[in-house]
Amino acid sequence: MQEEVLLTVKKILDARGKRLKSLAIFGSSISNPLKARDIDILIVVDRLSDALEKFNLEIEIARALRTTQSKILFDIIVFDDESFRENLEPGALASGLIAGYRIIYDELGLEKLLNGLVEKIACGEYIVQKSGRRINLSALARAKLRLSHAKSGKACKWN
Repeated sequence: MQEEVLLTVKKILDARGKRLKSLAIFGSSISNPLKARDIDILIVVDRLSDALEKFNLEIEIARALRTTQSKILFDIIVFDDESFRENLEPGALASGLIAGYRIIYDELGLEKLLNGLVEKIACGEYIVQKSGRRINLSALARAKLRLSHAKSGKACKWN
């Protein structure tokens, strides 16, 4: 399915003169796949002219994916490079990515950018309320850093 998603997204973006910079699946389809009701997809493109273009791309991509994967709902979020980088702050939309994501395509250096966000979130106390649950993003970020440092053999200040 991931390859089909990538091909569909690239085809639409190419037809609109947009260059795909990054594509990642995130949310419950990654963090809790048995309970997931949809698939959240983050798409970063080189440029967007305005909010209407962003909205139209999100709708067009969601509809196209629904025709290829009829039993799956897709929630599409499109950013241009600049607005995505602006969202790499605690509390912004990109904060939710630390709960789990899978990078499908990347020219942007998404992993490195998200690691910077994880470090910022780990330094504070950020909690999100979602579907009646409290998700402690800071605790998740600190756990992610401990795991990352354990794999690399580096010392971690979050132990």
